Amino acid sequence: MIEEKLEIVIPTYNRAEYLDNTLSQLLNSPFKNCKITIRDNASPDNTPEICEKYEKLFPNINIIKNRLNIGGNANVIRCYEQSTTEYTWVIADNDSYDFKNCDDFIEAIESEKYDMILCCSPGFPNEDGDSLNDILKNNNAKNNYLENNSHELVEILKKYYFLSMAFISTTIFRTELLTTDCFLVGYDYISNSYPHYAFIVKSLEENFMTYKTKTDMIHMEKNPDDWEIEKFNWVIRWIDSGLLVKDKKFQNYAIQFFEGSPLKIATGMLIVAKANNENNLKQEIMRLFSTFLQLKGWFKGSLYNIVILLTYLIPKKICKVIYSKHESKKLD
Repeated sequence: MIEEKLEIVIPTYNRAEYLDNTLSQLLNSPFKNCKITIRDNASPDNTPEICEKYEKLFPNINIIKNRLNIGGNANVIRCYEQSTTEYTWVIADNDSYDFKNCDDFIEAIESEKYDMILCCSPGFPNEDGDSLNDILKNNNAKNNYLENNSHELVEILKKYYFLSMAFISTTIFRTELLTTDCFLVGYDYISNSYPHYAFIVKSLEENFMTYKTKTDMIHMEKNPDDWEIEKFNWVIRWIDSGLLVKDKKFQNYAIQFFEGSPLKIATGMLIVAKANNENNLKQEIMRLFSTFLQLKGWFKGSLYNIVILLTYLIPKKICKVIYSKHESKKLD
């Protein structure tokens, strides 16, 4: 039975309205009787009242309120760390869910066959208009093209393997495979904004058996806190996370972006950062220098760093003009 095998965990902070909407969707889903855990990161709003409301409606809900705000990424790691069921699904508190066609998802969980299940496709359709499922079907001769091991899947999806699973809600993991080594790396990488990245790396190191659902069960909504993110800093964190991937071919996929190569995106975001007076740019650039040298070696890494340095030397006024023109084109 699905309710005996799956725990759904929701990290949340100060977004009572969104949490209310998410819990309402779960209440009308096949997962109503699963263990549902809410990890409230010491929210100062009316999140406790929302939790109290749904405590009366769900048969197996668990409310955990942190004594202090431990940071969003640490709260996410705790979601995985303290899960007790066979499979763990950490979901966002602000997305839209479609549970109408999820029979194959339930069958995949109940079969206990898979180490990892992908239930949505952030970033798709891609630039060619293909869905993730289209790509799997067109590049896989198997009868069951939705079933692959991780090595097969990354060879088909390439950069999308990492970019899709960067969205935490995409992936359901077999809980016992999330071992101490994963959590130690996860805690070390809290500042990189991808506390679950070690789990993605482990899926490749141990070649997890995976399943992609027939339909996407989640539609990612814009994060209401996105405006707080300094984009150049975020780009560096993503590239730096690729250092965890030891296989060089897989690592090259891992550091890509939807919009282009890491060097292209880093230089573009550096111009944006200068135009918007982002903080600690010198410190962040030194970190990027080190990362490129480790990823690309001394020769190619040095060439990358020269491009970054030359971009940094562009006067702020010119950066603002470039940024302004770019934003105008987006509006057009």
